[in-house]
Amino acid sequence: MIKVGLVGYGFMGGMHSQCYQATGKAKIVAVADVEADRCDKAAADLNCETFDSIEAMLESVDVDVVDICTPTYLHEDHVLAVAEAGKHIMCEKPMSLSVESCDRMIAATTEAGVKMMVGHVIRFWPEYQVIKELVDSGNFGKAQWASARRLSPPPTWAWQGWLSDPEKSGGAILDLHIHDVDFLAYLFGSPKAVFATGVKSTRGAFDSAFTTGLGHSSGTISYAEGSLALSTPFPFNMALTVCCENGSIKFDMAVSPSLMVYPNDGEPFAPEVPEIEVGSSETTGGNISSLGGYYNEIEYFVNCVADGVEPEIVTPQSAREAVKICLAARESAQSETIVNIA
Repeated sequence: MIKVGLVGYGFMGGMHSQCYQATGKAKIVAVADVEADRCDKAAADLNCETFDSIEAMLESVDVDVVDICTPTYLHEDHVLAVAEAGKHIMCEKPMSLSVESCDRMIAATTEAGVKMMVGHVIRFWPEYQVIKELVDSGNFGKAQWASARRLSPPPTWAWQGWLSDPEKSGGAILDLHIHDVDFLAYLFGSPKAVFATGVKSTRGAFDSAFTTGLGHSSGTISYAEGSLALSTPFPFNMALTVCCENGSIKFDMAVSPSLMVYPNDGEPFAPEVPEIEVGSSETTGGNISSLGGYYNEIEYFVNCVADGVEPEIVTPQSAREAVKICLAARESAQSETIVNIA
């Protein structure tokens, strides 16, 4: 049984904790959170030890893995502390707020000889996994263009409103938009350049962003739109369309069936999407309650640790690349020019 220490018992920490328990291969043995009420909830939910800091947890409890579900601006400090303690690391996305910070995190984990995976959960989301398989199969020819969408009301559930502070979260581009920017790079290779526009919030962050990816190695042109500025009653939505030479693929979580394939020759069909029988979480807050993609992600990482192999679906380098592309998109939106990605 892999022993896990969890840092941050908010929305994401609650989701992750349920997934670790569901694997049957890992157990949350300790939780660290600066809020006493969250520590009390973790103790009641998980029957684990609790601490008011990551340092106290690392000094007091023997763990194999530390899962970091703290705000983005704390990721680097927490990763460096865990690497120094010689523990494997699961860190929520985005990896950090700058490429330089990502480099320091990679250097520390490499030197310590510990595994690190960053939670780019869309790579593990069942419908997106099927889309990846369909595109990679080549059965519908080359992907010519793709358009992704992710729309949400403001993230009012965030601890002390940190997601609304661009200095702490990077705004919607780094926190929300990165999901689709990363997945499009996963599908088609990183773009060589981006052109982005956006609408700023009153705090100065681009809380709505529209990014075109140019020069993907596959030759595909990509487009992504993301916003954390929709009205409060607006239902969270994510969608992806891929136009291939010999057919089109469409996913939209708001319709049923959510995933359809439209071949140029033949009848439209709904491909089989694996069902993850771990249910949902209605009590953790946030914009989505399904555990399926989170479970796939956590189970994959647990298996990598158990088997002594490096995670390949999300590497630290690919997580760094996602940050780099998003920062280029932010620069492009600021300058209103195409920005090359070196």
